[in-house]
Amino acid sequence: MLRSPSFLVKRKARRYKRWLEKISVYPYPYVIAGLHYYLVDYVKLHKPIGSAIISTDGEEVEKDAKRAHQKLYQFYRLSEKIQEEGKLRAQVNLDLFRAPLAKMDEQPSPKWEEAYAFIKNFLGYQLTYRKTYEDFWQHIQKRSEDNLPITDEELKLAIYTAAKLQTTQEFILKGLADNAGVLKEWKKNMQEADLWKELKRDQQVFFTELMQNEEFMKNEAKKIKSDNYEQALKMYKQDMESYMKKEQKLDEEILRYP
Repeated sequence: MLRSPSFLVKRKARRYKRWLEKISVYPYPYVIAGLHYYLVDYVKLHKPIGSAIISTDGEEVEKDAKRAHQKLYQFYRLSEKIQEEGKLRAQVNLDLFRAPLAKMDEQPSPKWEEAYAFIKNFLGYQLTYRKTYEDFWQHIQKRSEDNLPITDEELKLAIYTAAKLQTTQEFILKGLADNAGVLKEWKKNMQEADLWKELKRDQQVFFTELMQNEEFMKNEAKKIKSDNYEQALKMYKQDMESYMKKEQKLDEEILRYP
């Protein structure tokens, strides 16, 4: 993707700036008919209160600029959502799952077969979450290194990524809600077998806190759209597309230029 927006974008953006506002220029453009269109936010007290679409290549074509706004606004807001909601969740230490599984592998027992299956499934969802998050940013980084602009494909990928992260998180919460009792019984059995004390402190705290949040998990699990992962993903994707289009239309109303 293209590097820092040119001085021309910033200079044009200043024409529509109001008192005490700061200008935030998003780095990656959308190209229509050879013109590179950039999204600009006008920020006051850390809150975007206006926006503009500005080209570095000459006079903007209004209908093309508004089309660029549709794409850029949705892409950047979804990217922010992916970053803000996904970063910490994607970085969860996988040893939190692998360590107890390894302990149970060392001493197989029917007492924790159910918990073993659940924790292994939990790990699978966590790996899916991490890969989905990392794949998105690796794709964006590669386009950045190649100086390529945002296209419709990047918007589709952002919608898909945001929907898949939400779906995966909902299924994690549903699994926790459905298996709260299993985890409590597992901890008791692990303590009786002197295996619980062999887990590291952060691993003990992780599962103990999950058990203590049973009510929250159950309330969150009620929000899931379908018990089928692929069907839920499809529904979340549709919701994401609809919601972002509505948000973009609202932002278009405060578009200062063109």
